[in-house]
Amino acid sequence: MSDSSLAPPSPGPNFISTPPYSASVVYLLTTLPTDRPKESISRSLLLLQKNIPWRHQWPILLFHAGIYDSVDSQAQFLEGIRGAAAANNATVEDTEKLLKRIEFVHFKHDLPAGIPLEVDGYNPVFGDKWPGYHHMCAFFSYKIFTHPRIRDLTYYFRLDDDSFIREPACFDPLEYMHATNISFSFREQVEDPDYVTEGMWPFVSAYAQTHPDIERRMLANDWPWLPNRQAPDYGREASFPMFGGNFEIVKLSRFQTLEATAFLESLASDPERFYKFRWGDAPLRKATVYMLLDVAQEVHQMCEIAYGHKDYFVGPDCDCTLL
Repeated sequence: MSDSSLAPPSPGPNFISTPPYSASVVYLLTTLPTDRPKESISRSLLLLQKNIPWRHQWPILLFHAGIYDSVDSQAQFLEGIRGAAAANNATVEDTEKLLKRIEFVHFKHDLPAGIPLEVDGYNPVFGDKWPGYHHMCAFFSYKIFTHPRIRDLTYYFRLDDDSFIREPACFDPLEYMHATNISFSFREQVEDPDYVTEGMWPFVSAYAQTHPDIERRMLANDWPWLPNRQAPDYGREASFPMFGGNFEIVKLSRFQTLEATAFLESLASDPERFYKFRWGDAPLRKATVYMLLDVAQEVHQMCEIAYGHKDYFVGPDCDCTLL
């Protein structure tokens, strides 16, 4: 895995060639428009268009739970982008390029069998965000890899609707992924606290111990196992390492192998992991990456892209020397 203090490895002479791959940018908009200031997603999209030197104008997929089904609601959304663009002095050319890329994708969120609709009496973790946040965690943890609009792509670039590319980038990150044969890029490494990861440590540990190839790969990748893996209370009060989930670029085929599918199916087999205990996609993604990939060769911390989430900068930043 790339050291954040270093420039990325040279992609070689084919970096600017037309790449034989497909990609999309992915946002998941699960809340009502009034739950998130409209200017947040407008700003995110405008900065994305402005600050990434796109080799190709890949589709920007806005997944939603029905709020943009109608022609009128979509038109209003696009007009809102135009208004925000004018207010921020964006060029008409850039704005129209952006609008042509936007695609609204209805994704229906159904509660799994046995999970009640009402939060009272069930008392899930993050009950104040029930069940939208829990749907989001399940979607990005495993459902995205088989979604019909995503599954046949080479890459997806996931951002949140309050993610911001703060400054002009010196390369197209999707082109970089392809040219350097990177399978997963992230922006930050942090930890999820124990109250939202109950049972995650023993689940991941037990799965690895019963799948020797995964156990060996996690060892080779220096996965930070806690001591006493056989203890009944293993990891009970420990946080879990994670990648910041609001920025990731994923090579889909590496998460669609038989080995990957078996793990994700095992993960999905107990929906309470997401709907009762609020397991997050970010720590699960880190575990999955360390299970499946050669981290030293296939994973890159994309510190060259100046990035912010909500109202704070996400570090570390590093210089880019590709040009």
